[in-house]
This record gives sequence, C-alpha cells and structure tokens, in this order.
Amino acid sequence: MKILVTSDLVRPRALERLKHYGFSVECHSNPVPLSYQALLERVAGFDAVLCSIGDTIDRAVLDRAAHAKIFANFGVGFNHIDWQYARSKGIFVTNTPDVLTDATADTTMLLLLAVARRFRTAERLMRDGKSFVGWATLRELGIDLRGKTIGIVGFGRIGRAVAIRAKSFGMTVIFSARSQHETDLGTQVSFDELLCESDVISIHTPLTEQTKHLFTQREFERMKSHAILINTARGAIVKESDLVIALRQGKFFGVGLDVYEFEPEVTAELFEHERVVMLPHIGAATIDAREAMSNLCADNIIAAFEGRMPPNLVW
Repeated sequence: MKILVTSDLVRPRALERLKHYGFSVECHSNPVPLSYQALLERVAGFDAVLCSIGDTIDRAVLDRAAHAKIFANFGVGFNHIDWQYARSKGIFVTNTPDVLTDATADTTMLLLLAVARRFRTAERLMRDGKSFVGWATLRELGIDLRGKTIGIVGFGRIGRAVAIRAKSFGMTVIFSARSQHETDLGTQVSFDELLCESDVISIHTPLTEQTKHLFTQREFERMKSHAILINTARGAIVKESDLVIALRQGKFFGVGLDVYEFEPEVTAELFEHERVVMLPHIGAATIDAREAMSNLCADNIIAAFEGRMPPNLVW
C-alpha cells in the first residue's frame, strides 16, 4: 500500500505510524508545494494521498488517482478538493477539524493586537534605531480594545474561540451565522447589522460559493470608517482588489491578514500600506496543532484501510 504525502508539513511521528502500519510512504519534502502538473503526474498508482491546501484536487487528479481509496487533507478547509466528484467515485475525503481551533484563534488575536497597537510601525522604528525619543516616538497612536465591539463572521469552533478571547479583553461580541445560536458568548445579528456596528470585524466562515467575495467595496463602504478588518479564514472571502481600493481611499484603522485571495501570491500593493499587518498563513503553525493534524490524517487513512468509516469524513 502506497501513500503520497504532498507536503513537508506532516510531522515525522505520524509518518512513522503509517510506515509501522505497513504503508510505503513517499514524501514531497520540498517546502515549495508540488505544482499542479507535478501532482497530476505523480498521483497515479497511490492507494492514499495525504494532501494540503496548496494542492488542487480536481476531477483530472481524482481520475488519475484511479487506485486511491482516500484523500486525507492536512487542514480544515477542503474547498480545493472536488469532494463531491470524489464521493461519486467512492473515494473518501477527510479533514482535520478541532485541533487547530486554538492556534487559529490565537493568531486572530495576534493580528488584532498588532493592528490596534500599531505594531508594524513601532517595530520598524525600533529596527531603524529611532526608539525612545520621548513620548512622541509613535505619532500615530493605537487604540484600546476594551469597550470596542467585535463582529465575528461565522460562529463555528474558531469563531467561538475568538469570542472567548475577545470577551477577556473587555470587548462586546456580536456575530453573524447561517444558523441560529443560543449562546452567552455574544449577540447574533444580521450580516448588514454587523457591518455597521462593529469596530473590529473578524472573518471565520468557510470559503464556499456563497462566501466567496463576501467582502467587496459594498461591504467596506458599510463598515465604520476606522474599523479593523481581520481575516484568518480563507483569502478569497475578501475581494483583494476592492480591499486595495478601500485602503487607498483611507478606509480602515488597519487590516490584519493571514490568508490571501491568490495564495501563495499576494497583491503587491498590500505591502505598501503601513496599516496592513500580514502573516504568511501561520494560523495553525504551532508544534501542537501540526502534531495533532498529522495524527488525524494518519487516523483517517488507517481507518479507511481497516474497512472503517474515517472519523473526519467531509461528506
């Protein structure tokens, strides 16, 4: 039984588990993801594929992987996989929910604090040797989070974890979601109401046909002129070209991004704005989260080959 591992993110202990189980594991160890063409050429003949968000698993790849029983995705989001076509072919598609909730929620707060306290400007001043020249060192002051309203778009595991953290900072939490939630973590409102009332908007909804470009120029115009926008979900939820226009027009107190519409490419103009704090998609980049994600992938693959239903099936 052969497994293709397309990413170097998978932790060694999980790979050793798979080898001990009896799999022959072939890893792509280059930090640069496989190109689509390379994936298409290599995937044939494998019984399982452990893939990640950087891979496009479309009909051509699934057809080429004629022997594959399972595509185990290293990550929660699976919009890069044609899972419905996989289902029609009897191929399992799994993901790794729950285990990266805290890491991603922490990254959200990291970005929020960095934007609110002008971290990028302050850190640059330190590195330029311009620190400690009186209280006027940082002329553009930050803002306190206490008393501000955070609007959370999507109230799944990560959205709720962010609400808990935001409340500990003294923030008022409102949220919008597709289904009704009974919770003491915040108040559910309509999406339009959230846009108008929030001092901070944090995105935590999956990327679907309905949520692609959920944030465009129209939504930016409805937001408070000095609101903060944070996105640690999926890049294409925000129309990046419209975001650039809004920044050019002086919209936002600041923006914090860990994901981008055309990953791994980033719209060049975003680098020019001092009010934009950018991270290279590190939401789940902790040792603990990566170990847990790797183990879940191994659990799903082993279950499939033992004739059991994989525990994290996405359909």
